[in-house]
Amino acid sequence: MASVRRAVVAVYFERYATLILNFATLYVSSRLLTPNEIGAAFLGASLVALAEGLRDFGVTNYIVSAENLSKQEIRTSFTMMLAVAIVLTTAFIATAGLYAEFAHEPRLENFVRIVAFGYLFSSIGSPIVALLRRDLKFWSIAVINLGSALVGNITTIGLVMTGFGYMSFAWGSLSYPLSTFLFAILMRPDLSIFRIEFAKWREILAFGGFNTATGLLTSLGAVIPAFVLGRASGSTDVGLYSRGQQVTEMPSRLVISAIAAVALPGFAAHARTGRPLKDPYLKAVANLTAFHWPGLAMVILFAHPLVHTVLGPQWETSIPLVQVMAAATMLYFPVPLMFPALVAAGGIRDTAKAWMISLPITSLIMILAAQHGPFVLAVSIFATTPIQVGVGLFFLMRRLKLSVGEYLRALVPSVAATLAAALGPLVIIALNGFDMNVSILQAVLGGGLGGLFWFLTMGWSRHPFAGELAYLLGRAQALAPASLHAPLAVIRRFLGEDTGQAPERPGGVQSAWSSIKGRAGRLFERSPGWLTSREGKGNR
Repeated sequence: MASVRRAVVAVYFERYATLILNFATLYVSSRLLTPNEIGAAFLGASLVALAEGLRDFGVTNYIVSAENLSKQEIRTSFTMMLAVAIVLTTAFIATAGLYAEFAHEPRLENFVRIVAFGYLFSSIGSPIVALLRRDLKFWSIAVINLGSALVGNITTIGLVMTGFGYMSFAWGSLSYPLSTFLFAILMRPDLSIFRIEFAKWREILAFGGFNTATGLLTSLGAVIPAFVLGRASGSTDVGLYSRGQQVTEMPSRLVISAIAAVALPGFAAHARTGRPLKDPYLKAVANLTAFHWPGLAMVILFAHPLVHTVLGPQWETSIPLVQVMAAATMLYFPVPLMFPALVAAGGIRDTAKAWMISLPITSLIMILAAQHGPFVLAVSIFATTPIQVGVGLFFLMRRLKLSVGEYLRALVPSVAATLAAALGPLVIIALNGFDMNVSILQAVLGGGLGGLFWFLTMGWSRHPFAGELAYLLGRAQALAPASLHAPLAVIRRFLGEDTGQAPERPGGVQSAWSSIKGRAGRLFERSPGWLTSREGKGNR
């Protein structure tokens, strides 16, 4: 699917640019604000994030995945989102004082009231963005998101530098949905969808009910640890935990968020053709882990220079948190693709069931762990993530008719790529006397060496993403000087492009080399080649 490939490129461009803007805010705020102030802002943002599952009410996913979508349904979706937004804004303004008192943090009252107004603007901007997602117009979405990220980060940084303290994040958060609404109108100026209407409201409500339950339970899982930690240890420990979490999630923001943004419309478009989702899901998992796992390995091994560079020396106590959370997050990889795959396969109810089963257990573990401080809470992720992943995979694998063996085989090349990427940092650490507190220059050298080993392993293992790399190099070759054409062609052949048919491997399993040939870039069309036998392919 060329459209999916273009969507992925657009999303990655947006994510990288947004990461730079977010890094600037993280860099400035971590040096001008104390962990206590950061913790107070994080607690306020956590409450607002809890209501995100309610605000959307599943409407945007309905717009993206509906087989036939009329303008009346779009208007009904807008009507429902606006009604929910009005209720939420009113409720937060009325109860902000109670929340601040319950959290033992009086500074949260004004914070919550200001951020709550963002729901009103989101109810207008979100339907437009959903329509663009449905049409895979991710370059338009990239413009909207980058514009709002620019406005939000500039607002936050400017207020932090002028002494607004933790409230800078409240005003910055409010500027995001406001600017998203304005940019969305500019990118898709169809105001006819903003009318009060109730066509097919029962169908949308039924879909949104399960979607909302899933979103609310997801938000609860993210909010509970920070909230309990704040009550038990105070805002300072919340600040340390939240900043450690932000550093840990840096690879996720580049990889998981980008692939997850394209996954639902990509899976939904595939499902609308009547084809099974097992193959594209396995291909997406393989592509996700090819980047996500090596990125987390780099975070674990280079946590010292990373924290010193991103946050500053006052956050050094968060380094063990970063390492533990990064290691535990490696187990989380199936979750971002579970929801879009289940929704596209008609399993919206399964998503709610999975969370209802796992959340009580994981919440209890996190609540008990939070009583003992941020480090124990971070360690508890090793217990909660397998539970959450295991329950979700049970429903997903049953829905997609996917076996454990097929799933594990899809991950083998990514495991090899991760081990190879870790060799670079390990070499540098060994040369540094096995001391992980390396310099920034050493970290850059180790990262570059790891990246080289990763690239070589991608070609040698015939990883599904090697075809994407070959495609990108092909585009670069078309624009490069003639003197570079031959070297680029050699690299593309190493990655498996234009190589012809390879011999069959022992056991009847087809070489991934031939699987990739001629299909580079089809992220949601085929499964990894090592999952498909020659006989099975011939019967398609």
